Parts: sequence; C-alpha cells; structure tokens
Amino acid sequence: MKRFAAVAALVAASAATMGVTTASAAEGTRDGERASCAKTKIWLNDDWGCVISYGDRMKVADDTWDGNGTRLHWTSSLPNSKGKTEGYCKDYDGSENGSKECNYQFPEGTTINYKLEQISDGKVVDANERWRQAVV
Repeated sequence: MKRFAAVAALVAASAATMGVTTASAAEGTRDGERASCAKTKIWLNDDWGCVISYGDRMKVADDTWDGNGTRLHWTSSLPNSKGKTEGYCKDYDGSENGSKECNYQFPEGTTINYKLEQISDGKVVDANERWRQAVV
C-alpha cells in the first residue's frame, strides 16, 4: 500500500508540474513560440513559419505591418491522413493576433518541403526564393 501511495504522489506531482509548464508555454512571449520551432524556422520580412515534427504541426505568424496575409506553403513526400500532399497553413488575421498553428497527420518519416508567402487579394506578392525541408 505504501508503494501505491508513493507512486500516486509521484504521478500527481508530475501532473502538477506538467500543468505549470503547459500554462507557462501558453502564456509565453512570441519569442517563446519562435523558439519552439527554432530548427525549422524561416523568415520573410518580419513574418515567420516553421515545421514542428512532434505532432506533425506547422506554425505561421503574420508579424509584418503591411496589410498582407502570410501562409506557409507546404508539399509532402507522402499524403497526410486526409490524402493531401500539398497545402497552406495561413495567418491572415494581422500582426496583432499572434501565430496560427496547423495540425496535420503525416506518416512517420514524411519529408515536408515548405516556404513562406505573403498574400494580398489572393495573390502571392512576396515569397521565399527556395523551399526548405524537414522530416516529420
């Protein structure tokens, strides 16, 4: 019974710590958001985007005060759970509204090619010149 109580206390302490960590991350600065995807982060002016392999997620932020939206254009070597091999993670809400996160379900080991694009009236007005690559 003592062993059970010790394990239960350890689990409760771990859960409490996870709650604090999660809350801290959610309330963190935009620099904290950028740091969570530092290995794959790309920039276009003040806008940024990245691929996060854990959870097959992508983030994009429209931080340039120019009236344009920003999207992370991606292609994949394998289709995701919805059968898609190309798409966009978009942030068209302006520079004051934080980043947007998109969650995709790719098979393990999928190669993602991605680049940032600035959009005005549905047309690309600026973009990264080359595609970047990440494996999820």
